[in-house]
Amino acid sequence: MNSFNKICYFAETNFRNKREQFGILLRDRLHHFYIIGRTGTGKTNLLKVKIAQDIQAGRRLCLMDVHGDLVAEILKDIPKNRIKDIVYLDAPNPNLQLGYNPLRKVSYEKRALVTANILEIFQRLWGSQGWGVKLSHILRNVLLSLLDQPQTSFSDILKILHNKEFRNNCLPNIINPDVRRFWEQEFKNYGKTDLIPIYNKLGAILSYPAVKRVLVENKKQISLRQIMDNNKILLVNISKGALGSEASYVLGSLLLTSLASASFSRIDTPEEKRPYFFIYLDEFQSYTNLTMVEMLAELRKFKIGIIMSHQYSSQLNPKILDAVLGNVGSIVCFRLGQADARIMEREFAPVFTASDFVNLPNYEIYLKLMINGKPSQAFSATTLLPSEIK
Repeated sequence: MNSFNKICYFAETNFRNKREQFGILLRDRLHHFYIIGRTGTGKTNLLKVKIAQDIQAGRRLCLMDVHGDLVAEILKDIPKNRIKDIVYLDAPNPNLQLGYNPLRKVSYEKRALVTANILEIFQRLWGSQGWGVKLSHILRNVLLSLLDQPQTSFSDILKILHNKEFRNNCLPNIINPDVRRFWEQEFKNYGKTDLIPIYNKLGAILSYPAVKRVLVENKKQISLRQIMDNNKILLVNISKGALGSEASYVLGSLLLTSLASASFSRIDTPEEKRPYFFIYLDEFQSYTNLTMVEMLAELRKFKIGIIMSHQYSSQLNPKILDAVLGNVGSIVCFRLGQADARIMEREFAPVFTASDFVNLPNYEIYLKLMINGKPSQAFSATTLLPSEIK
């Protein structure tokens, strides 16, 4: 197709047996793309079709996979001319040399946002009973302090609390006077009982070999900004089966935070010169949070398009689901259960009813597609196989 470089094809119309392939324009993908459907209905195939086209068209992308199977399949089919562009962050691999630093090179304007995101990650990880106002207050000041440092790592969250010399060396670099005042006047009032929960909880995170390896030990750091701007393909295996769900969540959510931070750093490049970058989040409920989802509208300005996929809405906090539905331009539904069918009936009214969603055959979809900056009316289609792309 002569429009291959501008359109990502993924389905064909099936109304009154009129079959015609269609897709979505690159600029419309910046309004983001939400996929929901039960296991085995065709979601993974849809992701493969879109990813394969992006790779063949020379586009930049990231795929995050909490099972590892999709990344493995994509790796098998990389065209020879794109092999050099692959950056493979295989977190379960004990010989992995790559790492990333979520506290690295965050612009001053976005440090409060990144801090809020990391705090939300910790809060979800530790649960409401393990979280409190005091813990949040201490960690907020710790993170804001470290983000002001020219060199820092994730393990310095603990170091700044227990190492007075390191703490004093950090003070001259702290920009926010309220944060500096925390260390100079308030911190001395906290005792061991206030700090031990932080030591224990963060120590537990870093006790996972893969987490420590990727966030602290590996010195060959990934530059996410360079990946975004230089035609790279970032494939991320954070398999829950190999790492454990906690380690997978920590690595995935912090990497997503870093991707957002790298996206915002594109403010130094005129909008028309920012290359498109697409982020595929398979089973995205496993590592996303409300702060991240609320960034969707802003990410669009930086030429970032997100494709998120999962099985059913109850996997998400209701606030996150509302934020997703309120911020995405395209919604694709495969077969749904009764609860999700009722939710999507409201989104797709008056065209489709709940019973329509429940009875969809595999690989068939109902969708609302962003077309030239405006959402379409709901319609039905059949997803394509990779071999069917003309």
